Amino acid sequence: MSNFESNCLIGERRRRRGLFPPRDTSVVKNVLVNGLRTAYEVSGEGPEVLLIHGWMASKRYWHEAEERIPGFRIWALDLYGFGDSEKPTSGYTLENYSKFVTGFLDIVGIEKAAIVGHSMGGAVAAWAAVSAPRRFRALGLVDAALAGIAGAPPSWSAEPIMRMFMRLADTSRSLGQMTITGMFGVKLPESRIILEEARKADMRAASLCGDMMSRPTDWRKLGGLKIPAMMVYGDDDFLVSRGMDEEIKSLLLDVDAHYIEGCGHLPMLEAPDEFYRILRDFLEENGHRKRQPQVAR
Repeated sequence: MSNFESNCLIGERRRRRGLFPPRDTSVVKNVLVNGLRTAYEVSGEGPEVLLIHGWMASKRYWHEAEERIPGFRIWALDLYGFGDSEKPTSGYTLENYSKFVTGFLDIVGIEKAAIVGHSMGGAVAAWAAVSAPRRFRALGLVDAALAGIAGAPPSWSAEPIMRMFMRLADTSRSLGQMTITGMFGVKLPESRIILEEARKADMRAASLCGDMMSRPTDWRKLGGLKIPAMMVYGDDDFLVSRGMDEEIKSLLLDVDAHYIEGCGHLPMLEAPDEFYRILRDFLEENGHRKRQPQVAR
């Protein structure tokens, strides 16, 4: 068998396992949000769910969402500065990102949605929820990095992580993917997503967002939220300190906390079976739809 035939066979096996979903399962579009070109994907039918990616990431991190949580209308956007969205030179604050998120809802005609954010996207989702609570029916925080809680110092510094990603992106594809696989415990196809989307990130945006995440923020406003919330953290997350999740949990009035054993910072890629089961159950309980029968994978 030739190398070409072998690669085709491997690719087909990965597609069958859901690692590379067909591109026509979702619609990739662009809209102007607050004057910024914004890339997003939309798929499925049902109650609206908005997914917000983290730092140096993109909408592609949620590529299994449509298959894993059927019965919902899934929206995954690229925050400006990342992915395929516009890269402005300024505006990287939680306040601006919050307005960007609600502006996106306005543009695409969504009155109310469940919002789920990962890492930095968790901070964006949380700030959007406290800033415009009537626009959201539920809040999901996935390894959320909410720096500054209770006056605590920043849990991580952006610069060394950014340099690491860029060094890996400049190495050979196989070496970079193997390194990411070892660090995060993801499959090789998923490590390819991590590296490819890191390359798309604007370095100025990444640096300014690192500053944003290191800036103390008054998260006590979370205590006023009257919507159900969910927290998911990997037990082996080396980017977000374990004390942070307890502080967040103490602030929220109605929250379910989940910890995935043996999982790091990227549960949607590292442990998709367990992560999407937790997310599906949360959305079904708070999304006004009947539970779907579980299908063995």
